[in-house]
Amino acid sequence: MRSLMNRLCERPTCRLVFAAAWVMALTLPLVGLCSLLLRRWLDPAWDDGRLHFVLFLAVGGAAFLLAYGAGQAAERRGDARVFLLSLGFLVTGGFLAVHAIGTPGVLIHSELPGFTMAIPIGLLFASLFVCASAFVDIRPRVAGAVMRHRVSLRFSVITAMALWSLWALAELPPLGGPSGEAGGTILRILAAVGALVYVVSTTRFLTVYRRNLTLLPASVIACCTLLAEALLGSALVGERTWHASWWEWHALIVTAYVVVLYAARNQWRQERFHELYLPSTREYAQEISVLFADLVGYTPFVEQASAAEVATMLAAYYEVATPLISDGFGGEVEKFMGDAIMATFNKRGDQRDHAARAAGAALELQRRMALQAATHPAWPKLRVGVNSGQALVRQFAGPGFITYAVVGDTVNVGSRLEGEAPIGGVLIGAGTYDRLPPTAQVDARPGLTVKGKLAPIDAYVLNALPAEAR
Repeated sequence: MRSLMNRLCERPTCRLVFAAAWVMALTLPLVGLCSLLLRRWLDPAWDDGRLHFVLFLAVGGAAFLLAYGAGQAAERRGDARVFLLSLGFLVTGGFLAVHAIGTPGVLIHSELPGFTMAIPIGLLFASLFVCASAFVDIRPRVAGAVMRHRVSLRFSVITAMALWSLWALAELPPLGGPSGEAGGTILRILAAVGALVYVVSTTRFLTVYRRNLTLLPASVIACCTLLAEALLGSALVGERTWHASWWEWHALIVTAYVVVLYAARNQWRQERFHELYLPSTREYAQEISVLFADLVGYTPFVEQASAAEVATMLAAYYEVATPLISDGFGGEVEKFMGDAIMATFNKRGDQRDHAARAAGAALELQRRMALQAATHPAWPKLRVGVNSGQALVRQFAGPGFITYAVVGDTVNVGSRLEGEAPIGGVLIGAGTYDRLPPTAQVDARPGLTVKGKLAPIDAYVLNALPAEAR
């Protein structure tokens, strides 16, 4: 909580908006309670279908944006917590849109139960994903399974929303009978269960982030609280359609997503959801392959050539290397260091053939650079080093900067191998060689002494890979 207050004090706008969100979260349910008890005086009717349609279509779109952003972040870092939250946002956004489309008098002339019930049903299903997100760190294997099946999970959610919409439009049982929004004993029980699930999730998130309750985790907690209150409100005042108490629990949903959107918007743009990542996402040991490439004679070339020619050469180099590594072989370009490139493979543990990928990328990079050298003989030549083994992937973060660096002896040796590689060639370490097919064509360089290593290492000049390893 102390870190939260420090951040809020540094940003007056954040402090005001965040405080306002919590005030609304605490006072809106009281307003709804008063409207229930004194509805004759405090629960007037206000029928505005167009406002209802536009408002909830917009909020549904905002939830979709959250789902997309969180899903992209989760896939980029392999984080199950954020991915499950993205599914919760997706479910809520979809059912909000369905509810908006079913507004009587806009696109559909009559009130259909399947559309009016869409919000409490959507919030109920979303609560399950939110709860799974809150507790996913308890079973690491579950987190891995979630990310392995992320495509099918997302597809199942979208399919379920589409089927609900078609079922509601066709007025098939049990959505074909007369029903109000959240009407009926069964739906009220389900709403109460969903609210309880949100409360449990809120408690869990508070436990997880109590020592570092920054703006984004706090906004998720506020969102869960507001959605729980909205579910209860939909169960208690559903029959009061278009009255103030009915609008009030709709306002809870709007507020919930405004709070999260604001918090996500104020994060560093490349890693908006990093504060929610699992500890296993922030730091983990992983077997990887690392590739280092460097231009030989770059400094003399810069001294003799014009700045425009240097820029042209670097642009051609990067335009070849980046898509080749990332798209062609599934690697991740970690950084450019002047004329040098560092790339990793299997950083998320999803590439069993990472050594072959890295070696193949190195050979193909040299082949394409050789083609460039044929038309630009004055340009610097390339040398590449590849090494494989255990490394530590860790999040390093500061104000305005977040990176996931790969550290360890495997990385250092890979960098040293690049420095010893022949010009126009590829030098691989023993860790990479041991993971390649035995038919890989290499020239051994045993007992190689490299800078910074006390003991000599075994290395191999890689000439070719068998077809099955490319």
